[in-house]
Amino acid sequence: MALDLEPTYHFRFHPVHNAGLKHAKKLTEESSRMLEEVLEENHNNHHIFTTTEDHKGVYFHNHIAHHDITIWALGANPETIRSQHDRNSLYQREAMTIQETLVDDMSDPLVFKRCLGREENFLNFCRFFEDEINRIGYQEVLQQYLVNGTAVADDILCRYVHGIIHIGMAMEFKQARLLAEGFAQACVHHDWWYTQYLTGAEKLSKEQVEPALPLSACVDLARATEKIRNCSSPYYHMQTRKVTGEMCLDLEPARDGVLKNAGPELTRVAARYRVDPNDLERATAELQNTAVYLTAGAQRPPYACTFDFFLLHAVTSSIGHTMFLAEPSLTNKQKARLLEYTGRVYLMSYAGQGCPEIRLDWLASHPSKLPNQGWDEVFERACYHEDDGHMCKMIRCFAHAQDTSRPYDHLPEFRVKQPLFLTAGIAAIDSASAQPMDGTKHFDFIRGAGFPEAWERFPHREQAAVRAHL
Repeated sequence: MALDLEPTYHFRFHPVHNAGLKHAKKLTEESSRMLEEVLEENHNNHHIFTTTEDHKGVYFHNHIAHHDITIWALGANPETIRSQHDRNSLYQREAMTIQETLVDDMSDPLVFKRCLGREENFLNFCRFFEDEINRIGYQEVLQQYLVNGTAVADDILCRYVHGIIHIGMAMEFKQARLLAEGFAQACVHHDWWYTQYLTGAEKLSKEQVEPALPLSACVDLARATEKIRNCSSPYYHMQTRKVTGEMCLDLEPARDGVLKNAGPELTRVAARYRVDPNDLERATAELQNTAVYLTAGAQRPPYACTFDFFLLHAVTSSIGHTMFLAEPSLTNKQKARLLEYTGRVYLMSYAGQGCPEIRLDWLASHPSKLPNQGWDEVFERACYHEDDGHMCKMIRCFAHAQDTSRPYDHLPEFRVKQPLFLTAGIAAIDSASAQPMDGTKHFDFIRGAGFPEAWERFPHREQAAVRAHL
C-alpha cells in the first residue's frame, strides 16, 4: 500500500499517525506543533551545508531536521525541541535564493544535469522535487530519480548516500517536503569517487567470480586483508587550517586513502556482498544488524566505550531500508540493489576508519553509569544531549535494529545478539559529555577508531567510572 504522505507545502506530524518506526510511548500534540514550526524555519532559513567546500575541503551537513524529528519521536517536550533547534541554528549558513525560472527549466534534462553537484541549487532542487512529487507522485519520483536504472537515476543513486537518512526519514514519517529535501541534498553533492567505487563493485559482483558473503563476513574480510586494513591513516582526521586551526578534510579518507591505496582490493570484497531479491526481509535486517556490529563493536580496550563519528552513519542510514522494504512501488530487484549499494558504502567507510577490530565482548561488559536503564530512560537522556542529533539518531536506530534482528537472532551472520542492543544504547549515551560540540566540531565521538592515536584523548574505562561517581 502506498504511503499517505503529507502535502509538499508544509510539515505535519501526529503523535499516532506518523510517529515513525521506533518512538517513545507517548508523544504529544504540543510537541508536534513545535516540531512543524522549527522544521519550517530550517527549510526556509538554512542551507543544507553548514560549511563551504573551499574552506573545509568537503561539505559539512545541516542535521537540524534529523535531530528535531528524532527527539520528537523519542518524546521530547516542546521546550526541548525549541532549545535544541535554536542552539544548532547558530552555526548554520543562510539559505540561497530560489530561482523560479531555473526551477521550471530543470525539467529539461540538459539543465537538470548541469545543475547537479552545485550547492547553490539546493532550494531550487527542493522546489523542483516538490513539483515533481505533486505532478507524478512520490512513487514515480523514486523510480525516475533513484531506482529505475536510467542514466539520471543511476547518477543520483551514487549520490544518494548523503541523502539516504533524509529520504528514509521522509518515508518513515510520511513527509513529502522532507522527501524533496532529501533528493535535493543528494543532487547537490559531487563525490565522484562514490560513483567510481559503487559502479565498479556492481560490475564485478555480476560476474560472480567469488562466492557471495554476508555483509558481516565482508567486514571481517576487509580487516583481514592487509592492504585494506592499512589503506587509510589517522592523519586524515588531524588536518587543520594553518591560520585558524580549523578542522578540515582536504585529504578525504575514502577518496585519498581507501580507493587510492586499496581500491581493487576493497572492490573485490564489496562485490561479494550480494543480496538475493527473494530474501529481502532477512537481508534488510542483516544490513541493520551489521551496521550495529561495525559501529558499536568498534571498541578498543582498555578505553571506555566510544563511538566512531563516521561509522555511526551506517547505523543511522540503515533504518531507511525498512521503509524501502515495505514500499510496494519498488521491485524486489530494486530493493536488493539499494541494499547492496548501502552495504558497500559501509565497507568503504569501515576501511577509511582503519578497519577497527570488532570487540563485542568489550561492549557487552560496559558498566552502566546509571542503575536500571531501559530504552525509555536511554531515549529520555538522548533528548537532552546537546549535540547536533548524531547521538539520538544512533540510539533510536540501535533500538530499531534490535526489533528487526529478533527473528534472526539464531543466524551466525547476525553478530549482534538481542541483549547487546540495549547495552550499545546505554554505552552510547554514557559516552556523552557535558560539552559534546563546539560549532560543527564533535568531542564525544572518535574519528578513525581503527587507529591507536585516535583513542589517546579518551579515558580508560576505569577512569571513566571514577569520573561518573565524583
